[in-house]
Formats: sequence, C-alpha cells, structure tokens
Amino acid sequence: MLREQFPRLWFPPLTYYRADGSLDFARMDAMLARVYPHCQGVLIPGSTGDGWILPEKDQEAIVRHFLAGFSFGRFRMLLGALKGDTAQTISAIRRWCEILRETSGLTDDAAAMAALGVEGFVICVPNGMTDSAAQEAALGEVLELGLPTAFYQLPQITGALVAPEVVSRLADYFSNLILGKDSGGGDEMAQSGLLKDKLMLLRGAEGDPTALLNAGCYDGLLLSTVNSFPAEYDALLQGTGTFGAFGEVISLLFDAAAKAPISNAFSDANRAIDHAMYYGSNTLQAPAPLCIGGKPLPMALVQLAVDALSSRDLLPAKGYGK
Repeated sequence: MLREQFPRLWFPPLTYYRADGSLDFARMDAMLARVYPHCQGVLIPGSTGDGWILPEKDQEAIVRHFLAGFSFGRFRMLLGALKGDTAQTISAIRRWCEILRETSGLTDDAAAMAALGVEGFVICVPNGMTDSAAQEAALGEVLELGLPTAFYQLPQITGALVAPEVVSRLADYFSNLILGKDSGGGDEMAQSGLLKDKLMLLRGAEGDPTALLNAGCYDGLLLSTVNSFPAEYDALLQGTGTFGAFGEVISLLFDAAAKAPISNAFSDANRAIDHAMYYGSNTLQAPAPLCIGGKPLPMALVQLAVDALSSRDLLPAKGYGK
C-alpha cells in the first residue's frame, strides 16, 4: 500500500447514547461532521467508542451506519476485530465480511471492501499470550485469511507485548499485513527500524508525538483525541501547529478520568472535552453527557474540561452544536 494513498490521521469515534441506553446517531453525526474536514479515517468499533464492552448488535449498528455514508462524505474505515483469542478474531472478521457483502451486493470480500471504503481489519495478539512463537503462529493464522490487516499493539488490554522482530517476520511473509498501530507507550515497533519500509506505522495517544513524527518514525496517528481536537491534529501533521495547549488539556482529562472511569479513560476524557466543545460557554447549564447504558458522566469531569479549555482559550463561545 502506498503511504501517499492512505490517510495519515485516524480516530476511533465516540459512541453516543440516549437515557434508555440506545445509540444516539444524530449526536454522533454532529461530531463526525465537525471532524470530517480534518480527518477521514475511522477505526470502528474502537476503545473510545466502547468497542470492548458494546453489545455485538450495537457494534454492527455502528458499522452499518458508517457503511451507509454521510451527507458530508464517506470515511475510510478500519474495522476492529479486537478479540481475546484467535478463533474469536477470525469469527469477527468473517462476520464483518458477511455484512460488507450484504451491503455492497458483491460476492467477493476484497471487492466489497474496496466498494465501501474499508481498508482493512484490525487485530491484536490473543490476551495473555507472551510466548513469541505462539504469538507469531496465532497472528499468522488470522493473516492466512488473506485480507488486508492491521496489527494493533495494545498491551494495556492484551497483557502481552509483541516484539518488532515478530511483526517484521509476519510482514515479510504476509503481504496483506499493511499497517501497525502502536499504543504500547514504548514505541518499540517504530524505533526498532525493522518495519519502516514494510508497514505504515501509526502512533497512539501516549504524550506528544511531534518529535517521533518529525524524525520519520511514524507515518501518521490513530488516536482517540481527534474526537475533541480534529483541527489541531490536522495542523500538527501539516507542520503548522503544536501539541502545546491542547496536549495539556488531554493530559489533565486523561489523568482525571483514569481515577474512576465509567467506560474507560479514553472514552470518558474525550466525552467530557467533546461535550464542552458541543455546548461552548453553555456547557455547565446543559445536561450531563451520557455513557454506555445511559449512565451520566460525572459533572466534575465536565467542569474540569470547561476550566482547562477556558484557561487556554480553547473553549468556543458557541459550541458546534449551536
């Protein structure tokens, strides 16, 4: 895959809820319309969208919603198959393929993906699998499907770190391994130099990515906070912006959300920031944002978001929800 043909900026969209726990697609679409001019790549369902705990029927509803497209355009998609073991991962990919064929009316998986803008499927190493030979065999079994695939390094969830050498050998053998996403915090895959000419490498939300982007270690970003700061990340990748003020807001909110998460820190922190961006100066008069199951996000976290954004001149007087 040519890097110049692949988006450099990706994000896992927030999932929005009504009080009865049902999905609020109108609210989701308002956020997506704000993000789209700056970022056209989505990972669905991802951790920020509660993908680890969202019922299968809701995950499928979200994917179908994106496959239908939007009035403002169509996103390029990575579909998550982020399961705990190999069999579940393969089953998830096969289910997504069924939906793609059904939606497109095509019988070939690759043709259906191309027609709908699906770039690949995202997989992790099986949970708790620390032996490198077992990791290589398990990931290889998924790659044997022959479909475009991205490897997601996510030891915070899987409890296992995959060495760059393993990913490099898999990339040598399987041409359908096209992308690596590193949220491990140590940047092992990028800093090893073993994958630079083999995979497109995307980085997660672990601190300021500027130096590693400038050094050419990464080709782009896939991170939750594009939900909140799409224009800022776009400018960062274009070399016209800095991580500075909005990075400070991210750090404050992630630290606070991690202390008592409702969904997870990625989701809760972004939900608080996005809520403030949606309502602007009227945020504290608006109802609390709702998390999975219709549970309200603590207003203390929303207050922190408002204060952090205001003190850095990032809170709009009129939010994008108007």
